[in-house]
Amino acid sequence: MKKWLISSVALLLLSPLTVYAQSPNGNIVSSSMTIAQSETTTVSTWEQLTNAIVTKLNQFETTIRITYKGNMKNFEEKFVEAFEEAQQQAVYANGHMDNTTMSMDSAGNATYKVNYLTDAKKEVAVQQKIDKVLKTIIKPSMTEFEKVKAVNDYIVSNTTYGEDTIASPHSTYAVLFEGQAVCQGYALTAYQMLTQLGIQTQYVTGYVDGNEAHAWNLVHVGGQWYHLDTTWNDPLPNRIGAATYDYFLVTDAQLKKDHSWIAADYPAATSAKYSFMLGVDFGHQIGNIIYFSNTTDDDKLYKLDLASGKKTKVIDTRAIYITGAGNFLYYSDYSNGGYLAKLNLQTLKVETLVKQEVANLQIQGNELIYEMNGKKQKLKI
Repeated sequence: MKKWLISSVALLLLSPLTVYAQSPNGNIVSSSMTIAQSETTTVSTWEQLTNAIVTKLNQFETTIRITYKGNMKNFEEKFVEAFEEAQQQAVYANGHMDNTTMSMDSAGNATYKVNYLTDAKKEVAVQQKIDKVLKTIIKPSMTEFEKVKAVNDYIVSNTTYGEDTIASPHSTYAVLFEGQAVCQGYALTAYQMLTQLGIQTQYVTGYVDGNEAHAWNLVHVGGQWYHLDTTWNDPLPNRIGAATYDYFLVTDAQLKKDHSWIAADYPAATSAKYSFMLGVDFGHQIGNIIYFSNTTDDDKLYKLDLASGKKTKVIDTRAIYITGAGNFLYYSDYSNGGYLAKLNLQTLKVETLVKQEVANLQIQGNELIYEMNGKKQKLKI
């Protein structure tokens, strides 16, 4: 029998594959990869062949064996086309694919050996974590916009950009269990969460800064497509609890200022409905109002009404590291040396609490946590 061997490699952000498993005590340890021995699936049409591959990819099987019993005309070409079509359908698994070796013979026996940046066991843990997170951050009454914002905020607030991980930093597992990843991990996490919420989402690959490979998402909200780049919404250096929105539900025109991609491969994003999110930094949300540092007005303290999209200046003060509790906001007042300030939202009266520069404010229970001179401090509120 004649036999062909074809090898293919993923195009985006490749890294050496290291596989890890979770030990009984919950620690992540290195282990060798065991090739899954799947049963042979028999099909008789090219559509069935593609569907079978999709199923196996979605299960993160490393060895896919299929016997084709249909018309053998152009079998070699169809064999490769079926796998490529399966990759387009199994978006999440394909995003985690490192490399693939394909072999086939003239009797219709095909074998695909796939190396992933994750594994089936990790993906069980990933799915369990996503289920838990979505139950926490999503409410049934939320609009599509609110759901996308909740997912963006969760990923950005809980992830640091970097590659100092045990699992592949290109994986969703690294985002959810190590709190660190690169763009591929951010975008795949957003894809999986939003898809599970029933929001139509695409995984986009392209470039930033000219020739640096990058990944982000397109999301379908209210009948329109928008770009969502959770990686670039995450400030560098990392800032605890801070998210920016300059890459949140934006148009092609807005994103093209520093991103590039093959536009013909993706739906057009032309609606500027959510452009009011531009310039929002260090946001603290109370109900339908976000209090934020406005990067388009020298970081002055503003509020944004999400219902109307209207922005209003609250006070003429540069406010950074904004957080809050009840009717009070706490922030670093950079119109006054970065001192710790407290604002009463009802009277707009400002009180200086600490006359030194502070950073990384957050509320934990009845305490305000902040950093001063590189050390964490606590203040009861």
